[in-house]
Amino acid sequence: MTFISQIDTLFGSVIVGQAQPTLDGTFALQVLLRVLHIFGAVILVGGIFYQRSILFPTGVDACFVGRRQVWAKWVGIATLFLLASGLYNFITIIRTAKADGVPLPPTYHALFGVKFLLALLVMFLAAILAGKTEAAERFRQKMGMWLNVAWSASLTILVIAAILRNYH
Repeated sequence: MTFISQIDTLFGSVIVGQAQPTLDGTFALQVLLRVLHIFGAVILVGGIFYQRSILFPTGVDACFVGRRQVWAKWVGIATLFLLASGLYNFITIIRTAKADGVPLPPTYHALFGVKFLLALLVMFLAAILAGKTEAAERFRQKMGMWLNVAWSASLTILVIAAILRNYH
């Protein structure tokens, strides 16, 4: 028995009946953009978690220690990855559902809308907390609260994403 057939036997109930992807340029692009989406989320949410749980307890200044510009750059990169890949992934999901003749129900769109709005909130908070304006300074005066809001929104996004990923 080959390794693949052992896996098929082990996970047969999950694998049987599922179409295998066509390994072409479209598939490669979809994988790349999913990876960029996850990578962007890891950077943004990981940075927020690190700031809140490790750095912030020692004070606001410890969150950046003269490296605010570096964090701001990564917030921008992660936001670009998330917005570009998220838009592509959403369009692909809608087109695939339409092509299969099974349009997604309104609850899918509602959940996606909540996820998107929460993601914009997280991106905004990460950007403003790393910013160099007077508004950014005012936000940093309550940095612990805003990091808690961003972290809570991030966890909610994760739950919604898990639901949407398995939505049929």
